Amino acid sequence: MNKSMNVPPQLNEEQKTALLEAAGRKVGLTICRIENEIEEQDLKGAGSVPVYGVFVTLKRFRQVRAQSGCMGDSIPLWEALNTAARRAALEDLRFPPLENHEINDLQFEVWILFSPELIGSKPEERPQYIEVGRHGLLVVRGEHRGLLLPDTAPEKKLDARGFLEEACRKAHISANSWLEAETMVFRFQGMVFSGNLKEKFPQELTHILQPPKGPGQKDLALLADHCYRNIIKQFENRIPDYYLPSAYDGKISGACLRVRLKSLSADCAQLHLNHPQPLQATLLGLSQNASLAMRQNKLQPADLQKTALCIFWDPKNLGDAQTADVSELDTRRHGILALHFGKWILGYAPGKDPQSILEDVLKNSHFDRDESTTILSVQVACTDIAFMTTTVQKPMVKDTPRPAIAAGAFYPANVQEMETMRSSFFSSETIEKKAFSGAVIPHGGWPFAGKLIAQTLEQMELGNRILIFAPKYQALGVDWGVCPNPRWNLPGRPMEGDVNLSRAMTEAVESFQLDSLAHEREYGIEVVLPFLSHLAPGAHVVGAVMQGGVRKLETAAKQLAAWIQTLPQRPTLLAASDLSLYADPKQTPRLDETIVEAMTALDPEKMLAAVREKKAPLTSVLPCAFLMLTLRELGLLNRSHLVGHPQSVESKNGVQRNVGFCGMLFE
Repeated sequence: MNKSMNVPPQLNEEQKTALLEAAGRKVGLTICRIENEIEEQDLKGAGSVPVYGVFVTLKRFRQVRAQSGCMGDSIPLWEALNTAARRAALEDLRFPPLENHEINDLQFEVWILFSPELIGSKPEERPQYIEVGRHGLLVVRGEHRGLLLPDTAPEKKLDARGFLEEACRKAHISANSWLEAETMVFRFQGMVFSGNLKEKFPQELTHILQPPKGPGQKDLALLADHCYRNIIKQFENRIPDYYLPSAYDGKISGACLRVRLKSLSADCAQLHLNHPQPLQATLLGLSQNASLAMRQNKLQPADLQKTALCIFWDPKNLGDAQTADVSELDTRRHGILALHFGKWILGYAPGKDPQSILEDVLKNSHFDRDESTTILSVQVACTDIAFMTTTVQKPMVKDTPRPAIAAGAFYPANVQEMETMRSSFFSSETIEKKAFSGAVIPHGGWPFAGKLIAQTLEQMELGNRILIFAPKYQALGVDWGVCPNPRWNLPGRPMEGDVNLSRAMTEAVESFQLDSLAHEREYGIEVVLPFLSHLAPGAHVVGAVMQGGVRKLETAAKQLAAWIQTLPQRPTLLAASDLSLYADPKQTPRLDETIVEAMTALDPEKMLAAVREKKAPLTSVLPCAFLMLTLRELGLLNRSHLVGHPQSVESKNGVQRNVGFCGMLFE
């Protein structure tokens, strides 16, 4: 290793300026597909300086847009900078290809890396060799490599141990692989320079940086009429008009076709954020969806009165619902797009205050106002004066029994087989029951979790009203949904619901909504019901699923506790939770132990912090945290009794994924 790499490169002000000029010019021209190279003489005498590596990061509105680098044992600075700049402009496949017009909004950073050192002959001592904010990390194991720059740990608020784990994740290996001798860990140092990309772009070429204009009002009118005709043609099984030569057909990020009928209007929409698609091909697909929906609802072409269009493109990430700054948004041309767990909503209101539009978007979508909701701006062209469209489905309240969707998959569908398997899980001896205040039970299929479910519930005195909270993993339905169905169908005897109690709970806890859709594909509550049907055959069950919304847990728990105190009889409270859903098999035992320790210590905040720190899914432990917070508000979280916490291992495509379970009783 070249010894001169172990000291910071000594660059004077002229050389620093030259470095930024050369890097910015190289990145900008490469994005525009204009050939150019950085030569040694461009760096004013610093080109031959040997470095460990160079990384170039491009950011748009404070969000990383592309990043790449060049590393080696000892590389001349000009060569490493030329390679890193080209790769950042073209080769970061995590993001859509960079467009010319984005140069107007891009900031760039150039990191020069030096002083690489292999650390920790004893792996467990590696954290003590890392100074957060000073060192970057490179983790190498076989063909796997993961590099993190020195600013990563401070930005993500990681300590040395967390920094090592994050580097392992970057290498796509187990988060605690740094504890194994087979994994090599290098620390290095770096110096960073930053600038505005457009300022480094040749002035004589700025005309090629104009943003896409999108369709004009004339195009929109032609295309709306085009869609109207195609809906009717496809409804009548005629060949549609695939292309309208006289209208705009550039690439877009999304579109909504609003179909207005005699008695209602309906939206057909598509989003292409990462891979923009041609407008007219998108509209052809939306027209086909509209014609199919008309058939399914037994409508006729005569019912179709008008079509409206909203087209959007040029998305810019503004941050999350907490940090997004929309104050400078020109609402005459831009709308606000919010994304949350696979759902999205677009708000466009020309001339309206952008903060008011953002408020309307969040209010109408019920998205959480935290880091789980991403806010973007988009350019919009629309046939209507203002427009709001969303993929968030309205809650649906069904008055029919909720079907047994998990029977045959997560537990037997045959009544006799189910009863035989269920009986095998219960203790052969008589178990003394106690009036526990609540319990955490596994969220899983019977082969893995059935015995622990039975062993936990058989110790409880179950009331005639039972509230069960479970994680929500599917996008269908609202994020916090209470089942409004009057009955839960099961193989054999069904379990009764309680429509009035369900409605009262949603009125008391503002985060909850009545929604049958939210329960349509979730199995976590259903797999528990046959045990309750056996242990408390006359009981009524109210089930609720939850996804996201960590920030509203405390408020929701206080509201639930206050409501429970008004009831003539306190219901039994259960939470079906996973510990470490599909976590790395090597990381799972330690994470599970941390979660169980926090539960045993009656500390839901510590449990949530541990899951966040390990970047495991928070949804899996939300019901458990919600239960514990509610019991604490009721003064009923005083002691814990661990029943067990086994794991199941699933293997798919050669990759093992763990699910941790827990049974715990509280009093």
